[in-house]
Amino acid sequence: MSTTLATASASSPAEPFNAITARAVRKVYATPSGAVEAVAEASFSIARGDFVSILGPSGCGKSTLMLMVAGLEPATSGAITLDGLPVNGPRTSAGMMFQDPTLLPWRSVLENVLFPVSMCRPVMPDDRARAEQLLRMVDLWHFRERRPRELSGGMRQRVALARALINDPRILLMDEPFSALDAITRDEMGLALARIWDTTRKTAIFITHSIREAIFLSDRILVMGRRPSTIVEDIRVPFARPRAPEIEADPAFNELYLHLKASIHRAPPLQ
Repeated sequence: MSTTLATASASSPAEPFNAITARAVRKVYATPSGAVEAVAEASFSIARGDFVSILGPSGCGKSTLMLMVAGLEPATSGAITLDGLPVNGPRTSAGMMFQDPTLLPWRSVLENVLFPVSMCRPVMPDDRARAEQLLRMVDLWHFRERRPRELSGGMRQRVALARALINDPRILLMDEPFSALDAITRDEMGLALARIWDTTRKTAIFITHSIREAIFLSDRILVMGRRPSTIVEDIRVPFARPRAPEIEADPAFNELYLHLKASIHRAPPLQ
């Protein structure tokens, strides 16, 4: 096919233009029934400003890999660097979004966006101005004084996106943030994220089970095999930006979709 393919094992060492580099990263969990290897020597690098999605079967270790990149879960072996510095714990240079937006119900939308700042220091006027700017970016400025219970699921995730960006992180990590949304809202959130990413150009890792979503949003797509998992394919998405939903009608889009679907199904069975 016409898409550019590269083997994950060929990932280059950390260089100044690489925002994220993982080398032979492995994760083993201790359980009552014995050791469980969740990730087996995954290696990849992500250039600054790239949007990279991770696809793979359920339970293959996608979220575990992201937690290690975020510094929220230690790797059993191997090395991860962000901007050339080793990951030994959570980093303020990375913002995160999860499946559940985890908003504080007693705080307003604006206060939820400012929460990461308030955990570190007093909120300053510049912080409030940035939060309001982000709420305009996600089309929620008019809802800034509302409580989370007054918002739809898609609106709550847009608050979570603004919160993830409040500290102006260099890296944005997203773990299936749209998985609980209905199909129409999910499409709307994909368009909103693409628009915001085109503006901010943050280095991003996006975990999803939706192949179409991954193609629409990404510069590259990493495919993980079944557990114990590693990166089995690294694909460059060939479509120019900015992208419109109409690209799904492009034969190359469907070709890439079918290739990725086959790649996921070719993954070896669970051990």
